[in-house]
Amino acid sequence: MRHDVVSTDACRWVDVVGPTREELHDLAREFHLPPTVVEDCLDPEHLPKLERIAGATFLILRARDLAAPDDAGTPQELTRKVAIFLREGLLLTVHRADLSEITRVRERFGPEHEGDPTHVGILVALILAVLDSYDKPLERSERLLDAFEEGVFDDDVPAPTLREMHHLKRRIALSRRILWQMSTILNKLVPPAERAEPLYQDVREAAEAYLFWVEQIHDEVNQLLQLHLAMSSHKTNEVMKVLTVFSAFFLPLTFIVGVYGMNFAHMPELRSPWGYPAVLLLMIVMSVGIFAWFRRRGWL
Repeated sequence: MRHDVVSTDACRWVDVVGPTREELHDLAREFHLPPTVVEDCLDPEHLPKLERIAGATFLILRARDLAAPDDAGTPQELTRKVAIFLREGLLLTVHRADLSEITRVRERFGPEHEGDPTHVGILVALILAVLDSYDKPLERSERLLDAFEEGVFDDDVPAPTLREMHHLKRRIALSRRILWQMSTILNKLVPPAERAEPLYQDVREAAEAYLFWVEQIHDEVNQLLQLHLAMSSHKTNEVMKVLTVFSAFFLPLTFIVGVYGMNFAHMPELRSPWGYPAVLLLMIVMSVGIFAWFRRRGWL
């Protein structure tokens, strides 16, 4: 579907959604696009890039897909590609899915837009919209981390499973990689002489903020997973400690019972009237002695 959003003497923006190969080639002929641009538009897994071709700028960004599955592990599964071709008098955007972020920008610069839109203004709005697509997923990731952290320290609190945390780690690592690439190419997009302009400052600050955010979550995920492993090891050690204490109590008692349970013909203690009380007393003394020794060592 093609949207001729802005069409003035000074500015033209054409937004194309889900074009076929034939439609892309028609666009290439209409707007005199280089063949490499068409090939990059056809590749759904293309990572963010910046290319300058014969006075034009070709930019590929990746917006976060809010409907991506939890086990998404590739750029195509987690994000949606947005291709932007910019030259004097023309701004062309191509994307396979009708992204809500791009739709809002189209509505903003639609017929009811006040003032004369510029290519720079539209481009900045598109870039900010792509970056803002990571906002809700990152907030959801933080809530998942909080739930996992509570579950680590409180067994009564239902926590995400390790499988969910593994999927979160993959999504965050992939988002971090994509945001880092976009931040890098956006710094190259703006000429040094124009970086002080407010619009470009907004783009740079937004890219840096989202990159810092995703790196912070990435570090927290790794720390919580390490904490979970440490807590699991600690709980295992506590269980082994209890089992060891029980073994230490019952091992000597079992030995004594085993000795007197043997059916030898000559066991003088069996005929003694004080044999049974003496053995019970010995077992009690040994148990008390083991308990006192454990308490002195701080094991109980």
